Amino acid sequence: MGRAVIRALQEDPRFDLEIVKARRDKQRSFSDVAITTSKDEVISLGLDCVVVTPSAAAVFKGLDDDVIDLLESGTNVVATAAYHNPWMQNWASGGRASARRLLEACKAGAATLHGTGVHPSYMVERLVLTMCQSLDSVSHIRFVEAANFQGAPGDMWGGLGAMGFGVDIDEIGPQHPVAAGGDLYYGDVIGNVARELFDADPAEVRVERSYRGIPAEQDVVIGNETIRRGTAGAVHLVHRGYLGDHHFFTNEECWYLRDAVTFRGDDLPFGGFTTSASYTIEITGEPANLRSQLEFQPTLKGRDAITNGSVRAVLAAIPAVCAAEPGILVDDSAPSYRLISADD
Repeated sequence: MGRAVIRALQEDPRFDLEIVKARRDKQRSFSDVAITTSKDEVISLGLDCVVVTPSAAAVFKGLDDDVIDLLESGTNVVATAAYHNPWMQNWASGGRASARRLLEACKAGAATLHGTGVHPSYMVERLVLTMCQSLDSVSHIRFVEAANFQGAPGDMWGGLGAMGFGVDIDEIGPQHPVAAGGDLYYGDVIGNVARELFDADPAEVRVERSYRGIPAEQDVVIGNETIRRGTAGAVHLVHRGYLGDHHFFTNEECWYLRDAVTFRGDDLPFGGFTTSASYTIEITGEPANLRSQLEFQPTLKGRDAITNGSVRAVLAAIPAVCAAEPGILVDDSAPSYRLISADD
């Protein structure tokens, strides 16, 4: 995400990319951009906005402190992760800055914070919730994202083994670190859906998760790792949202290794997918149910479509965050209207 955001900012004439903060052990060179490892140097520049693209582990390594320092200095912040819905509670909430603390930092520095999220938030909150507006009522949404991880970076999320690929099926369950880590993000998405559809407070929302492995159909060697037949060649992460007994949302992540097994979800209404990134949407409501299938067919070599969609959300958010009143800015799926005058 960091590299993709940097490239997009450099290519977009609306923005001037002033500096990149890198970790010491992963410092990279970017043409015509200063590199630093110092947060204080970034703050001293008085930038309009800082885009934060944290790893999952950064949440527990001082990310909140860095973001609070930026906000209190008067710097607006757009983050791809960790601040998508600061009001949602989960197992990690006790060790993190509260929404109240983040709002205090925004007020102190007259700055604004926005968490864009990455997929599937872009798809759910901008596409699916827009589809829901064609219905009188919605009782349940099922959203399934399926992606081929065979070409993913070797260190992504700790590597294939850390995600569960290649391990015994019995070792994968809801307490797996990847499943628990998903609460920090997919739970936020569920909270946002509850707010938009049912005007529900985050405290009313209950999130449950499951995680399972799908057996590989044959042995596959990927990089330095061997996925044995019968071990997990795909993983299926599910987060379910409840308001009381009402199960209103299901988010499913199907991550697979194509040469081991292709798994895009159970009981899909359509099928026939041909590309590495696919989506299934099922909306149960009145006066009709809606079902949709979507997939990305790449047209530009080297550009991952899923990452690119998340980056576009970042670029769209920067001007809005800079123009907003101090506080935490969230996406609103409600339609907006533009008046065209006689002079236009």
